[in-house]
Amino acid sequence: MDVRIKDGVTLDLLPTKQFKTIGIKVDFVTPLRATAITARALLAQVLETSTAAYPTQTALARQLSLMYGASFGITVLKVGTQHIVRLTCSVVDEQTLDAYQDAQPLFERGMALLRAVLFDPLLPHGSFDPTTFTQQRQNLLTAIKSLDDDKQYLANRRLQEILFAGQPTQAMSALGDITTLGELTAADILTTYHDMLAHDAVHVAVIGDVTLDRVTAALAQWPLAPRQVTDQDPYYRWTPQDQLQVGDDLAPVVQAKLNLAYQLPVYRNDADFMAAVVFNALFGGTPLSLLFTNVREKASLAYYASSNYSPFTGTMTVQTGIQAQNQARVQAIIQEQLAAVQAGNIDEQLLTEVQASLLNARLSALDSPQRLLNARLSAQLTHVTMSLDDWTHALQAVTVADVQRVAQRARLQATYCLHGGVDHAE
Repeated sequence: MDVRIKDGVTLDLLPTKQFKTIGIKVDFVTPLRATAITARALLAQVLETSTAAYPTQTALARQLSLMYGASFGITVLKVGTQHIVRLTCSVVDEQTLDAYQDAQPLFERGMALLRAVLFDPLLPHGSFDPTTFTQQRQNLLTAIKSLDDDKQYLANRRLQEILFAGQPTQAMSALGDITTLGELTAADILTTYHDMLAHDAVHVAVIGDVTLDRVTAALAQWPLAPRQVTDQDPYYRWTPQDQLQVGDDLAPVVQAKLNLAYQLPVYRNDADFMAAVVFNALFGGTPLSLLFTNVREKASLAYYASSNYSPFTGTMTVQTGIQAQNQARVQAIIQEQLAAVQAGNIDEQLLTEVQASLLNARLSALDSPQRLLNARLSAQLTHVTMSLDDWTHALQAVTVADVQRVAQRARLQATYCLHGGVDHAE
């Protein structure tokens, strides 16, 4: 159920008695701007920490505990051309509790908590609390740096930087960059806060045993003004480079990380979208895939080998953990697998098994309220919605020829290897 609350503010209600909780998700969405990514990430950290009513993390945690262990969090993410600040809250459906005594139901209390976080932050003297701001800026700095401790994450980020050189909105992490972070002031974050509340598109989604009247009544307590939102193309469309971009770094790692990036210009609203999903799953996206079977299992050249497809950026990336001296052989075998699919050398039985695994994954997602909520943003941004029956039909209709056609559009654009040198490899 998709409802327009006011200009630029929409509600997705997924009424169900399936779960014992009620999940709430609020997305503030705006076009990516390199200058704003870091500030929005820091704002999310500050808002998540305190409100006027709950000025410390301890006070906020105590309130969640009093709400029968409700959960709450704020994250930032990039989806194609858009940057999202996402608030989530999950509360127990008090109808499942034997002795719920409070006059106000837990859903309304959850909505009131989100209202306090968004509209009544800790703003002594009209600006963010200096101690909280400084601490959260340091916490974000630590978080950005610690991400690089995950060497596969680091390799993938550097691959993105090579692939999207000169395009900072795509090259940059959703958390922003350290240099900008060090320059941000509390006044900058306050400006970002007011800008977000006034201008971002707002997508609210709720899942659980709750009526439309209850949700709209709770939202009516939020002082969200109408906003003018133009319908932005969420897809990042880009021109491939004529020359392969290659990156290589030394690091104290035993297991080298070899990542590859392909342009796969098939987007969520394209007719070939489902064929691209199946192609990625068959190529490297599942344990049944060619990369897993032939690079990891048969050739024993990789500790892991997988691929990911993004229908918002038209890219497919391959991630492998290898011995450094095997880089050329691994790249050659990966290319062999792609060439085989491009030539139509696809086992019908494997295709059927991959389609079954994708359907099973989709069905398992129906048991996760969080995944169901998260899927609503994609539907809002793309204006593409499919029932389970339609999705299943589209999946099962994909043929060998469809996968071959999509595979032929994959074009290798960049490679990156993070390694300790051949002499340091196991």
